[in-house]
Amino acid sequence: MTAAPTEIRYCEHAARVIRIEAPAVTEMVAAMAHLEKAFDADPHDSAAFYALQRMDHLVPGWIRDNADRIRQQLDALVTKYTDPGTGLINQAPAALDNWTDPATGRTWDLTTDYVPVDDARRRPGVIWRYRGMHAAGGAPILHPHQLPERTPCPGSCWPVDAVSTLPATWGALDG
Repeated sequence: MTAAPTEIRYCEHAARVIRIEAPAVTEMVAAMAHLEKAFDADPHDSAAFYALQRMDHLVPGWIRDNADRIRQQLDALVTKYTDPGTGLINQAPAALDNWTDPATGRTWDLTTDYVPVDDARRRPGVIWRYRGMHAAGGAPILHPHQLPERTPCPGSCWPVDAVSTLPATWGALDG
C-alpha cells in the first residue's frame, strides 16, 4: 500500500498570511514600536533597573546576544525570499511553462489546467493550475481555480508530482 501524498492545505495567497513567519514578523513590528518608545522612556523603566541587584550588569549582554539571534533569523528569512540574481525579495520563482520531474523524467505542461485522476479528489467546477509557487522539493504546486472564470478559490493544493492528474478537457470536467 502506498502512502497518500502530503496535501498542502492552503493556496499561496492564504499561506502567506498563516505561515509562522508572517505572525512572527507582525509581533516583531509591534515589539519594535515598544523599543522606539523605550528610547524616550524614563531610565527607571528599563530591564537593567528591574534586574536583581548586582545582576544589572548582565542585562546589556543579554540584550545584545538576543538581538544578534533575532538578526540572524531575520537574515535567514529574508534570504529565503531573495532572488540571488537581483537581491530583490520575491515570494515565488519566475513562472515556468513546463517542468520535468528529475526523479521520473515526466514533463508537465504548466500552462495547462489539470484535474485529479481520482474521482474522490475532484470538485465540480474546479480545475488546478500552476501559479508560480513551488514545493520545498522544487515541484510546481497546482492551486484550485473556479470555472468558468478560472479565478482562485479555496481548497487543497498539491505539488504537481504528488497527485495523479489529467490535463483538463471539457470531457474530463463533465465527470
